Amino acid sequence: MIDVLIPTFNRKEDLIKNIYHINNLIKQENLVEYFQLLVSDNASTDGSYSELKKIEKEIDVKIKIFRQEKNIGLEKNSIFLLNRATSDFIMYIGDDDYLPSGYLTFVVNKLKKEPITTAIIPGMSNLYADGSITPSRIADFDEVEYPPGFKTACRISNFGHQLSGILFKREGLVGEYLKTERLRNIYPFIFFLAYNNLRGKSYYVPKFKVVITQSNSKDWGYDDSGLLTEIFKNYNILYPYSPIKRLLLCVSMMIKQRWRLRIGENPKLAIKAFSHLTLSKDVDLLVKASLLLIYPYFYTRIVYSAAKRRIA
Repeated sequence: MIDVLIPTFNRKEDLIKNIYHINNLIKQENLVEYFQLLVSDNASTDGSYSELKKIEKEIDVKIKIFRQEKNIGLEKNSIFLLNRATSDFIMYIGDDDYLPSGYLTFVVNKLKKEPITTAIIPGMSNLYADGSITPSRIADFDEVEYPPGFKTACRISNFGHQLSGILFKREGLVGEYLKTERLRNIYPFIFFLAYNNLRGKSYYVPKFKVVITQSNSKDWGYDDSGLLTEIFKNYNILYPYSPIKRLLLCVSMMIKQRWRLRIGENPKLAIKAFSHLTLSKDVDLLVKASLLLIYPYFYTRIVYSAAKRRIA
């Protein structure tokens, strides 16, 4: 059994549409026995909870519905659901993100064939307000397998920022993540992925693209460093006594998602990002020191590329 976890807040129409979509996928692919839905309404004011109760008996998949008395934030609502999960595997879905046809069948078959699988990561496409869908993270392969280990965590744990559609092995996640209260953060899914990268096989399957809605407003925002200070907390949880491994994971994240450093944008934004990171008490000294190399490295590449285009 796989628990599909849906934290939601004030997106009634998207939420109900998505639940019917997931139900139809599961029913059409003859997977009803393998999945159950857990939904936590984060004190929505748009009638989400009453609509959830209406469709509870209309869908084929088993569903458990929870309601928070007050808005506890995305991270706490997500952990709340994880604490209520009982299956060996979990999969978070954003209330306005949509799974592709065939992906759930792929997941079930992979778990049957490869029992030491601990993580499966789909690709993604972006859905915009005008209805257009643009593929993201273009890959020239359909599927790749990664062995368990630190190298895999460095290579693909950054995908955890995606949240929707990633399969995680549930065992141990809550206990390990909550060991240090001050390290809780908006991106626990990065920890969940890195933790599972270490203990079993991971698969990245970009041929299945989750559709991620880009037009809806969020009840959280980015700081000057694109929330890197939050992301780095996950690696402190993962390796509390290994600063070198934390450094390598943090550097890997910055290289793969350099947009968070504001490199290539307005130089003032890059300076603000640099200052935010170097002044943060949540960033290791070694990581701060690495910024003195990372920023010049990327800007040198930008200048070199621009010069090369002019010559050509």
